[in-house]
Amino acid sequence: MKFIKSGQAPRDPATGDLYVMGDIGAALLAGAPDTGQLDIYMVDFAAGARNRVHVHKNDQVLIGASGRGIVADATGERVMEPGDVAVIPAGHPHWHGATADSAFSHIAISTPGDEITIVDGDDRGAWGALPEGSDT
Repeated sequence: MKFIKSGQAPRDPATGDLYVMGDIGAALLAGAPDTGQLDIYMVDFAAGARNRVHVHKNDQVLIGASGRGIVADATGERVMEPGDVAVIPAGHPHWHGATADSAFSHIAISTPGDEITIVDGDDRGAWGALPEGSDT
């Protein structure tokens, strides 16, 4: 068994074309060599930071951990708060990040070997960003 106290996993800055509009970091909570079946990350977004519209080869689950975030797809944008869960099927275009006025952290669960493909290189993405003060 491996046990990790909150905040003690090393946080690495998220870099690359997927990440836009601010500071984003991730800490691997579970993955190889401890488990060959899951990759679990704590992902932190500064207020207003987000990723571009993308798809995953495998399913992804996001669990809100702190602050207020957004998860969006072509059907709309939803505010995520601690305890909220988004289940994103493989191949489903989406983006996620923090609201303009709040930092946000979520737990991201996927499987080893997942591949991410950016499907919209525009910083705002196909659906823009949630307007400040919106509660959708």
